[in-house]
Amino acid sequence: MPTLFAVYNLIDKQQADEYDKYLTNTKIPGIRGAPWCTAFNTWKIDKALAPAVSDPEGEIPSESPYMYVAKIEVSDLDAMVSFLGTDEGKEFVKSWSVFIDPKAIFTLGREV
Repeated sequence: MPTLFAVYNLIDKQQADEYDKYLTNTKIPGIRGAPWCTAFNTWKIDKALAPAVSDPEGEIPSESPYMYVAKIEVSDLDAMVSFLGTDEGKEFVKSWSVFIDPKAIFTLGREV
């Protein structure tokens, strides 16, 4: 089962409350309700906590470089890609694109 990840920022950090409402009311139910999705979770990153290595370079940043992490477990990647190519899928992507930094990408990962 493919697992997609997105680590991203908002275009405008001031929109965080509005984006959180959008997530709760639109994006999360929309993706979780899709026939190709078996699980979808999003985490909001609160702060940079500690170095991840024993000998870090420089100081720990005061803020995390990313604001959100999303994980989507997909039962049928072809069906998801097909949906995203439809008018409904394009509108769905457009609905979150007003919030998300345009450099955001999906990554495909696997458990090791």
